[in-house]
Amino acid sequence: MKRTGKQGFAAVAGAMGAVLALAGTAVAQPAGSGAEAPAAVPGQPGTGEILPHPGPEGLIWIPDWIGDGGAVTASVNPSQPFTFTLGCRGGGSVDVHIGGAAPVDFTVQCPVDSTGVGSVEVPARPGRDLLFTAHTSDPSIHWGMYATQAD
Repeated sequence: MKRTGKQGFAAVAGAMGAVLALAGTAVAQPAGSGAEAPAAVPGQPGTGEILPHPGPEGLIWIPDWIGDGGAVTASVNPSQPFTFTLGCRGGGSVDVHIGGAAPVDFTVQCPVDSTGVGSVEVPARPGRDLLFTAHTSDPSIHWGMYATQAD
């Protein structure tokens, strides 16, 4: 499946909106208020590029994110598997969860001065969306990701 520049840009812009929507808003609570702290402090966009753009097979691409985050997109062809790739740097690790009928979990180690990369193929299954979350072991870790699906 070929995608034009406008479609690719719209997919990336939509993905970043989804990342921001899933990240949520941190709420500060006074000490001793009895309120539970948020499970995770949301991340923020980075200014670099951890992984390059995946090309015409890309379903979603996040060039650089710092800290926890996630995104959602739909598969183009539910009869084809897709490949999810995450790269990170900064020390520590990123735990990845891909939700759906057959969830997938994996961890990517993040070197301090290079990029660690992990990838997984998610089998074809009808009616699936790609919903993933990334939890960093340190809020300063940078990561990027893309999901691809061959024609």
